[in-house]
Amino acid sequence: MKGHIFLSGGGDREDTVVLDKKFFNLLPSGSKILYIPIALNRDAIGFAACHDWFSGCISMHSGNKDIDFRMILEDEDVPELADFNAIYIGGGNTFKLLNYIKEKKLDKRLVKYLKNGGILYGGSAGAIILGENINTVKEENDSNYEYSRGLNLVGGLSLICHYEPNLNEKIMASVNEISTPIIAMPEDSGIAIHPDSIEVVGNALIFDPERKKLLKSYLQKRLWSGK
Repeated sequence: MKGHIFLSGGGDREDTVVLDKKFFNLLPSGSKILYIPIALNRDAIGFAACHDWFSGCISMHSGNKDIDFRMILEDEDVPELADFNAIYIGGGNTFKLLNYIKEKKLDKRLVKYLKNGGILYGGSAGAIILGENINTVKEENDSNYEYSRGLNLVGGLSLICHYEPNLNEKIMASVNEISTPIIAMPEDSGIAIHPDSIEVVGNALIFDPERKKLLKSYLQKRLWSGK
């Protein structure tokens, strides 16, 4: 894979400032970002607030760079991904988001985009769908959505965001249920996966049946050894 993947634990702008800075530092001046807030359940006015929020993110991190973005909603056609320097997928209901991605056949397009060197950022639900299985948050499936297999872009691992230690028992139960190790990310943590390196921000953990916790080396093995 030639592209870059950013996985955010799902906090607000202040929580994700370190990971966001790494994301925006990769973007040259004149970049255009595709912003996908589909996971949220909002009306047109609510999505206008999303537009303002993402504008604020860009202003916070772009410095002197001229960075623009396009936000798309559910009823709009997905534009050509290659026209964008980066794609930012926001949080909300993970099952709703994955259902949208699958029905729009956007999963294959996102994989192709990454293989061609694209930059993909997933925040909360946007991160979880990039793992192998989204049943780490099965309580969100409130509408009997069909899909639970994610895009599997993180070495066969699944993810959970907004992690706190009181979730340990739930996460280990999910590990046994879905038969994949799980990356657990607190709101102020994240992971940046590059073609030849991995950066871990904050205290993200790995949960598997053997309770391995060396996340960076574990990820390197899963991503680059074919396991």
